[in-house]
Amino acid sequence: MITVIAMPRFNETIAPRFETAGSFLICNLEDGRRISSHIQDSGGCEGFGRVRLLQDHHVNTLICSGIKAFYHELLVSSGITVIEAVDLTLDQAVEQFLAGALHPAEPDESLADLGCEIPHEDLVCWARELFESHGYHIQTSESEPPFPIDLVAELNCPLCHRIIRVAVCCGAHTYRSDQEIRELHHVTRTSFQARAYVYPAREAVRKRCLEYGIQVIDPDAEALNRDRVQPGQIPLLDHPIPGHERAFATGEQE
Repeated sequence: MITVIAMPRFNETIAPRFETAGSFLICNLEDGRRISSHIQDSGGCEGFGRVRLLQDHHVNTLICSGIKAFYHELLVSSGITVIEAVDLTLDQAVEQFLAGALHPAEPDESLADLGCEIPHEDLVCWARELFESHGYHIQTSESEPPFPIDLVAELNCPLCHRIIRVAVCCGAHTYRSDQEIRELHHVTRTSFQARAYVYPAREAVRKRCLEYGIQVIDPDAEALNRDRVQPGQIPLLDHPIPGHERAFATGEQE
């Protein structure tokens, strides 16, 4: 069975930060030996782009030096083993991994309640790429949208061709998601047809967004989000928009 490992690269050593590495060494291992390897350039949004890169190359294990807790959890939840705090050359790391000398650290239970800091700028970058990849136009203007809106995404309804404006809030503006969700509802009641909250979809977050009719887009489920396009429907949005019900295949007339 082939094992695929990846290491963030800085010259011939493991890069100090996973999220900013310009390239990765990806190795295929089988029967205790390296059978192939290549260097893969990385780009896109900081950590999200690099998580996607590992997923697309079917990586089983990431060997790195430093990594933010948010991306560590994101990789582990997608089935990728993370071995961090490794400061070796790339070749040394491969040799030690094959020798069974590298292992993921045991979770520190004392840190379990400290939460996970989400890099807001990266979340905004990822949301922009997600909406644009689904056919939305990101509105740009000299004036900043009101807090807590980060992006204004526009799309012509596939049936009536009227513009649908979506207010997109990427979480982590404040420590409390319920405050962001409530404020998003307040500032978008008259100028937007839909609203989306981009944030890990904890049960409390889902419940509060449902109360306000706000779409949750969970970056932890990126693989699901990027493929959510069905004929006749509005991409990424599940909740029918008043006046556009037929675009959600509800059987109602526009």
